[in-house]
Amino acid sequence: MQKEVNVVYDNRPIGFIDSGFGGLTVVKQALKQLPNETVIFIGDSARCPYGPRPSEEVTQFTFELVNYLQQYDIKMLVVACNTATAAALPLLKEYLDIPVLGVILPGARAAIKASQNDNIGVIATQGTISSQFYDHALKAKKPSLHIWNKACPSLVDMVEGKTNVDMTKIATELSTFKDSNIDTLILGCTHFPMLKREIESIMGEDVTLIDSGVETINDVSAFLDYFNLSASPTTQPKQHRFFTTGDATEFKKVAASWLGRRDLTVESVTLNEGVNPMKKTILIATKNAGKAKEFQAIFGKQGYTVKTLLDYPEIEDVEETGVTFEENARLKAETIAKLLNVMVISDDSGLCVDFLDGAPGIYSARYAGEPKNDARNIAKLLAILGEVPEEKRTAKFHCTVVMAFPDRESIVATGELFGRIAPIPKGDGGFGYDPVFFLAEYNKTAAELGTEMKNKISHRKLAIDALMRQIESEGVLW
Repeated sequence: MQKEVNVVYDNRPIGFIDSGFGGLTVVKQALKQLPNETVIFIGDSARCPYGPRPSEEVTQFTFELVNYLQQYDIKMLVVACNTATAAALPLLKEYLDIPVLGVILPGARAAIKASQNDNIGVIATQGTISSQFYDHALKAKKPSLHIWNKACPSLVDMVEGKTNVDMTKIATELSTFKDSNIDTLILGCTHFPMLKREIESIMGEDVTLIDSGVETINDVSAFLDYFNLSASPTTQPKQHRFFTTGDATEFKKVAASWLGRRDLTVESVTLNEGVNPMKKTILIATKNAGKAKEFQAIFGKQGYTVKTLLDYPEIEDVEETGVTFEENARLKAETIAKLLNVMVISDDSGLCVDFLDGAPGIYSARYAGEPKNDARNIAKLLAILGEVPEEKRTAKFHCTVVMAFPDRESIVATGELFGRIAPIPKGDGGFGYDPVFFLAEYNKTAAELGTEMKNKISHRKLAIDALMRQIESEGVLW
């Protein structure tokens, strides 16, 4: 007896966003490969092109587009714009509870498969090229590749109708690859497939052009199957919807021509500007979940969500190359704030001994060398101080906290706890140099105080208190 198979279908639409017309090249493939699916598309033609804009602005625009589409209960989001993919894809995946696909990784995979000599060219907007997203995606899979990049903003203007299609200008843009020996060229902007015939005539038949739209829809198809999101088979026409922030008549003209459909309905819409839920996220640049709980207690009351680096495993460690606590804290906070377009709090702290002119200072954690080891650090410190009398063993724990923003100057605060270095370690609590950091007012080392008391008076607590006073006085968060 044949077993009955219960097939689950999901007839919700798939959402597509783009900076303008270019994403229609991806939609064209969706309509061809996925005839059962319903498409909801919005192009931000009023603010196109995205390529020359700062990454933070592109991210903001992208969230505004996504916010508009959410009213249609989309089951999947396709970021049909390379610039938006480079700027906002990790954040969108973090924010949305539906599958989110960009156009860069599928194009990169296809290029590696197509290339015979490992020489790959990429043409894209300035924003995509500057992000180096394609370079990272390609090299991560095949480090031996040789990659040539070229920003071609004039090609976007041709597709958007802002300038005429000019073969001489296209040839000039592509002349970068004349001596590169590339055998594969990624059309790293979804506008560019609309000029595929012109680009092919210039590059020649020996160069394979990679249309990321085709490859992206291959991934969409696989995701639909994997997550049981495919729509039910039907012969009924789908109610596709197209929106633009620009002129609906002009958009319909381009869309109808490119998609080969005269029955399109295109509406001009106004976005709710300023909507970006990631602005209510604060990232603590640490992998210590305990720190996150401390900060959540502070910022959660104001509606902020606190995350740590454990929530972003794809982010590589920021190398601390500074020569001061502030420089190291700034490096971590400002680098990550720019990368993720969120507020970031980072700290750097250490022990400063007066007799040693402030050493070990920023090198406190690795004072005795690598790998880091608290016991060896303490042993080295006590050996160096040797017979130094008590009155000359004064020291302090120092902490600098930096709160970095994507769009304004950072806030810096410090905290210091004063004591002296004891001749022998005492206490089982704490970590680092706590067993030899003696506090006269308590007649105990920091390791003898207990966690609750130590957290109330610690240099980190003092620095955080100072930071909160600045935040409240400047009114930057609430």
